[in-house]
Amino acid sequence: MSGIKDQDNIDELKRRLYDRGHKAGELERHRLTPREIDVSRGWSGVTPSKRPGATESVVPEITPEAPLSEMEQVEPLPEESVVAETATKKPRRYRLVIMLASLLFFIVTAGISSVYLFFGSNQISAKNISLTVNAPLAVAGGDTAEMQVSVSNQNSVTISGVVLIINYPPGTRSPEEGGRELYEERINLPDITPGQITNTPFSAILYGEENEQKEIKVAVEYRVEGSNGRFYKDAEPQMVMISSSPVVTKITNAETVSSGEELELTIAVQSNSPNPQPDVLINALYPDSFTFVSAKPESNYGNNSWLIDSLAAGSLTEIKVRGRIAGEAREVSEVQVRVGNPQPDNQFIMGSVLAQATSSYVIEQPFTGTIISINGDEDGTVVLEPEGEAVVKIILKNTREITLYDVRLDVQLSGNLIRGDQVVSGEGAYDSARGLLRFSAAEVASLEEVKAGETRELSFTVKPDAGQRTASFMIEAAVKGKEDKNEEGEGSLIGITKAEAKYSSKPTVGSELGYDNGPFEDKGAIPPVAGSATTYTVTLVAQAGGNDMTGAVVTTNLPQYVSWLDASKGDGTVEYNPVSKQIRWAVGDVGAGVQKTLSFQIELLPTETQIGRTAVVMGPQELRATDRFTGVSLRDQSKELVNELSTELGFVPDNGI
Repeated sequence: MSGIKDQDNIDELKRRLYDRGHKAGELERHRLTPREIDVSRGWSGVTPSKRPGATESVVPEITPEAPLSEMEQVEPLPEESVVAETATKKPRRYRLVIMLASLLFFIVTAGISSVYLFFGSNQISAKNISLTVNAPLAVAGGDTAEMQVSVSNQNSVTISGVVLIINYPPGTRSPEEGGRELYEERINLPDITPGQITNTPFSAILYGEENEQKEIKVAVEYRVEGSNGRFYKDAEPQMVMISSSPVVTKITNAETVSSGEELELTIAVQSNSPNPQPDVLINALYPDSFTFVSAKPESNYGNNSWLIDSLAAGSLTEIKVRGRIAGEAREVSEVQVRVGNPQPDNQFIMGSVLAQATSSYVIEQPFTGTIISINGDEDGTVVLEPEGEAVVKIILKNTREITLYDVRLDVQLSGNLIRGDQVVSGEGAYDSARGLLRFSAAEVASLEEVKAGETRELSFTVKPDAGQRTASFMIEAAVKGKEDKNEEGEGSLIGITKAEAKYSSKPTVGSELGYDNGPFEDKGAIPPVAGSATTYTVTLVAQAGGNDMTGAVVTTNLPQYVSWLDASKGDGTVEYNPVSKQIRWAVGDVGAGVQKTLSFQIELLPTETQIGRTAVVMGPQELRATDRFTGVSLRDQSKELVNELSTELGFVPDNGI
C-alpha cells in the first residue's frame, strides 16, 4: 500500500507543478555537495532508482510540510523535464483532429453534391444523348453509299446549338459537288426537345480496294440552357466494307533476270465498273535494283506516274516499262503499282487507292560478266573530250563452272555519230545499215570455246565528228553461247550490257580592240603619247561549241594604268570591281554554235617608261560554263590584249607603240 501511496503523492506533485495557472517565482538555488544523500521514493528520504548508465544526481529534500510557494519554485528533475515537454505538446493534437474532420466533411459534401447533380431528378448528361448510324454493311467502290444518323434526346431539358459532325475515310468524295473530296462535314440541326428524335440523311462515294474496311465517325456537339459551355457526344465508328473495286490491276514480268540485263514490266489496269472512271492515277514504285530506261506510253510525271483522264467501262489499259537490272546474285526485288484517284490540288499525288499490285523478280548469276570500257572508263556513261577518238573494249568472262561454246557478241550501235565511215570494226563484221557489229567464232577463233573463268577481249573504234552537235553514241552488247558443243542454232542469250558515250562541247572566248568604230566615240592620239589619255573600245566574244552551255561567265582584269569608263553594251550583264580592277561578264546560257558579245570602253594613260613599245590594256580572259548535254564543266582561256589596232580596220602598222 505504501507504494501506491507514494505514487499518488508523485502524481499530485506533478499536477501542481504543471498546472497551467501556475506562475513561476524566483527559483531557489541549492548548493550541491559530493556527499551521498539517501532519497526515498516518496517526498521524505526516498532515494530514486538509478537508470543503467545514468549519472547520479542530487535531489533537494522536500517535506510534505513545506509551503506551496517553495514547492512551486523547485526545479524539475531531468526525468520530469522530459515529461513536461511531452505534456506541453499533447494538447496540440486536437488541431490535427479538427483539420481532418473538416476535410472529411468537405469530401462528403462534394460527393453528395456530385451524386445529386449526376443522378438527381434534374440530371443533364451526355449518356442521355443517343446517336445511331444506319449505313450499308458493304458498298461497291465508286458507288454512292446512302446513310442516316439518328439523334435522340432523353434529357429533361432541350438541347440547342446542335451540330452533327461526320468524319469520312481518306478518298471519300461528294456525290453532289462534282466529286469534291470529303474530309469532315458539319451539319447544323434544330433544337431537340426532351424525348425527341431527329433523323439526318447523308451520302458519300467511297473508294478503296476490294474487301477493305472503311471507317465513318459521327459525333454531335450541343448546348444546354443556363450554360455557355459546349458538350460532346460521339457514336461508335461505323464500318463499311468495299465489296468490289472499280478498277483492278496486275503486273507481269520475268521471274528471273541477270544483272546488267533489261527487264520489261507490263502494268494492266482494267475497269470493273459499269460507269466511266474519271482521273485514274497509276503510280509505280521501283526497287533500288531497277533503273528506269523507257516506258510506252510515256509517263505524265517523272518516270513512274500516268494519268488517265477517263477509264471507260470495261476497258483495259496496258503500260510497258523497261528498266536495267543491277544487283547481287539471288537478290529478290519487288515492284509495286498503285491505282487510284489523285488529290484535288495535285493530280500526280495519290489521294485514294482503288487497287494495288506487286510483283517480284530474282537476280540470277549471269553466264558471263561483260565489261564495256570506253577510253579506259568502265562507268557505263562516259564523257569524251571534243574531237577525240573513242576506243571501245568489251571484256567477256565466263563466270560459270562450265565451258561455253560458239560464243557470239552482237554489239548494237546507235547515236548521231554512228555512220559507216565513223566505225572501225577491228576483228568484227560491221553492218552499217543496221548499225550492228558482230564478233563470232567465224571472225575470232578464240570464241569457239571459252572455259570456266577464261576471258576474251574484243575492241573497235568510233571516230569523232567535229561538226556534229550533241555528239554521242550508245552501245548494247548481247552475249550468246551454247552449253553443249553439239547444240544446234545460235545459242541462248546469256547476258546484256549497255554503255553510252557523249562528246563534250568546246567553247571559245576571245577579245578585239577597236578605236572609234564601235558603239562608243573614242578620243586620243593614235599611236598613244606618254602622259596623254587615249580611249579604246574592247569587244569580248564567247561562243559555245557543239553543245549548249549554261551559266557562262568571262572574267578578266585591267592594268593599273588603264581605267574603266563605265560604258558597256551587249549581251548579258557586266560588273567592275574598282579595287581589284576585275571585269566580270555574266554571259548566261549560250546555244550550240551561238556567239555572244560585249563591248565596253577603257582609257589608256601610258607613262614614259612605256615609250617605244606596246602596252597591255587587258589581261587574259577566262571562260567558265557548264555543258548542258554532258553536265561537265567547260573552260577556255585567251591571251592578254595589247593596244595594237588591226591593220584591217585601216590603221598603220605599229600603231600601238
